[in-house]
Amino acid sequence: MTTWVMLRGLMRDERHWQGFVERLTDAGERVITVDLPGNGRLADEVSPKSIDGYCDSVWRQVLPHINPFRGKSVVLIGLSMGGMTALALASRYPDRVRQVVLLNSSAANLSPWYRRFRLLPLLRAILGGVRLKLTQLGRGLSLVEACVLQYTSLHHGDNLALIANWSRWRNERHTSLCNGVRQLIACARFQTPPLSSIPVTLICAAEDNLADPRCSRALASFYHTEALVLPNCGHDISLDAPEALLACLRANITSNSDESSQ
Repeated sequence: MTTWVMLRGLMRDERHWQGFVERLTDAGERVITVDLPGNGRLADEVSPKSIDGYCDSVWRQVLPHINPFRGKSVVLIGLSMGGMTALALASRYPDRVRQVVLLNSSAANLSPWYRRFRLLPLLRAILGGVRLKLTQLGRGLSLVEACVLQYTSLHHGDNLALIANWSRWRNERHTSLCNGVRQLIACARFQTPPLSSIPVTLICAAEDNLADPRCSRALASFYHTEALVLPNCGHDISLDAPEALLACLRANITSNSDESSQ
């Protein structure tokens, strides 16, 4: 049976899939979530300054959930930095990875930094977060989480209930400033590995304010495929368009039964 491994992005953890994993399992998929060192359950660990440095930790979380005799039974689904990690994992474990799915990801050797991390929308997001923080309803909210949602979501930037929930998670455990900087360095350095025997699927949001959709198109060109564009959603594509993303994943991920019937 194919196992879908879900990897979140920069300074985010498994909690930030915000119900999307439950949608997948309700649809009958076998799904596990992992955290990167420095994030979530691993917040006390030091984040490596290269994407390759995350592989051992992530694979240790994956191994207990897969059958060692099933061969290529793992599909890696990574959002943003999680996509970079998925590519590094596939390069390291080509005999175990069936497919890689990248959601709004990028690479330093394919796209300039100002497309990979868009500054003008970030400034607007900060101003929007400050606006929320200064309102009566927003006083108990984390400014960081308010800014993150303003930056990454097309539809939920002003969702006070969601920001309050993410603020609570932040109080429970969050990525330190030092680890956040180390993760940024890892992302900035990342370059695409060749994957001759593993298909790569690119999905990107049409209105991503963080990573320009041209970054996904560049990755698609590198891996000799096409980028699938979902309309009316931002960088946090599983939050903004969960039903459309679920349908896209199920239509484009090759299962064991598909392969055996060919």
